[in-house]
Amino acid sequence: MLRGKPLYARIMGPFRPRYHILGSDIAGKVVAAGRDTTLFLPGEDVFVDILGQMGGFAEYVCVPESALARMPAGMTYEEAAALPQAGAIALQGIHDKGQVQPGQKVLINGAGGGSGMYAVQLARLRGAEVTAVDNTEKLEFMRSLGADHVIDYTREDFTRNGHTYDLILDLAAHRSAFAYVRSLAPGGRYLYVGGSMATLLQVLLIGRWPEEPQARRYVSWPSS
Repeated sequence: MLRGKPLYARIMGPFRPRYHILGSDIAGKVVAAGRDTTLFLPGEDVFVDILGQMGGFAEYVCVPESALARMPAGMTYEEAAALPQAGAIALQGIHDKGQVQPGQKVLINGAGGGSGMYAVQLARLRGAEVTAVDNTEKLEFMRSLGADHVIDYTREDFTRNGHTYDLILDLAAHRSAFAYVRSLAPGGRYLYVGGSMATLLQVLLIGRWPEEPQARRYVSWPSS
């Protein structure tokens, strides 16, 4: 949002950021509460994603209490602040939109990043066979998260290796959307989360990939 790249980031302001103070994932201690507040009291540790209003890159921020959640016991502010948006995207991609079932094959492109590391763990918890894709430096990290297979995208193009997946969760889409469809198993889903403007436009145009009814492939994206 600060740089306006990729192009769709300019939805939040075509020439400059709409908000003077950026930052959406925050964690901290409640220091004051409005008179009608009933859920949280001063002194409580909370965390929240304030993407709709921004302001996280500041010492204080005012947010509606309905957006807040209490921090789990034992979690640091740094850990909590890294969770809201990245965790929500992963949950949508694996659970809400991806509808991952035990035994399914799931590929996560960009698995070494914020949302990706959560997505790998969520998919494994749901009993999926997980293939994680990222650069060379992140291969061991992805294995430590529980990935069954890892792919170094600098050495191998997973859309051309002949393997197919029930779900591709794409957090770093830079290939043609048609290439991703090639890697989907019959009835599989491709979920676009972030990447190039060209791929986003292709995803919007493709929608539901037209094939015979018994082998449809679906192309979509989580809402966050």
